[in-house]
Order: sequence, then structure tokens, then C-alpha cells
Amino acid sequence: MDRMSVVAISRQFGAGGAWVGREVAQRLGLKYADREILAEAARALNVETDALEPLEERVRGFWERLGGMFALGAADTPFMPPPLPVVSETDLFAAEREIIEAIAAHGDAVIVGRGAAHILQGRPGVLRVFLHAPLSVRVSLAMQEYGLADASATEVVRASDAQRARFVRKVTGRDWCDAALYDLSLNTGTTGLERAAALVVELMRHARG
Repeated sequence: MDRMSVVAISRQFGAGGAWVGREVAQRLGLKYADREILAEAARALNVETDALEPLEERVRGFWERLGGMFALGAADTPFMPPPLPVVSETDLFAAEREIIEAIAAHGDAVIVGRGAAHILQGRPGVLRVFLHAPLSVRVSLAMQEYGLADASATEVVRASDAQRARFVRKVTGRDWCDAALYDLSLNTGTTGLERAAALVVELMRHARG
């Protein structure tokens, strides 16, 4: 598969990865793959999807629950942490790698997160994109989406970054934020989400001729 047919997006929390990914998929008529990768991995590992959440680089669900607790301002509100994992990170990554490689082999897809940009490194026909933004921009988004106070939002964003970086480093041995690993690195705080999506679409269309 030599023609450019897959976009693999890696993103910082609050940099708009899901929005850009969906927009690119819609404009180019590609399949959008994000949450279903985890669901498929859960089926392959014979576990519930929720059991894999603590191992995932995608921590949105966890932070939504935590953010809700902060927003309510109830310091004594009982918080139930994510369930203890029943499989290892290595097991999860192996399952997701197989699914991601199968999606890429079929082509015509946008894959968001889950180390896809690293898994597909060197594979022909894949545009690897990294979306990032200044901490202040991402904190503002967390405050708007989850109703968090500034201090809580900052903690959420930094913790998410640390978890994603650790996940990618552990399972791929690569530095998540190394721009040299990507074909395109965009600061969505500068470009805005609409322009970021347009740039990815433009590059894909050019590459596809």
C-alpha cells in the first residue's frame, strides 16, 4: 500500500486530537478509529472494556469522572478509582498493535492515539501527525469541558500528559513528544482546530495526488 491512505494522530490532552481526527475523516471520507480499538482489544482479551481503561493512554474517561468530582466541590464525595487491570500493559499493547496494523493494512482510516503513530512508523502510506498546544490553552479547554477550577484543570492536563508519555515510552521505547518521529507537528493553540484539520486534509490530498 504505497498511496497515502492512513492518518495516525498522536495528541496532547486538550490539543483537539479527537475533533481534528473526526473532521479529517469526514472531509476525506475515511473511517475514524479511536474508541472502537479499545473495545476490540477488550473482546480479543476476553475482558470488559472498563477493565482496560487504567492501562490506556486515553485517560479521558477517568478524568471526566475526577473532573466531575472537583466540579461538584464535594471534598468528601466518595470517588471510585478505575477498576484494577486484569491484563498487563504488554498484553493490551499487543492486542491494540494487531488491531491498528489490521486497520492500516486495510487503509482509508484516521487512527487517533494508542501509539498508532509509533506502531506504524516506517509503514508506507501513513501520515503521522502530532498535535500539541501550550499548557494554558489545554488547561482552558479542560476548564470549559469539565467545569474545573484552574488548579484542578492544570493537574488534570499534566497528569494526562505524564500518563500518555509513560505509556508510549514503556510499550514503544520512544519519546512521545519527539517531533522527528512525525511527518507533521502542529500547535493547535496557534493554528486553531479548524486550520489544523484543513492542513492535514490538504497534505493528504496532495500526497494522494
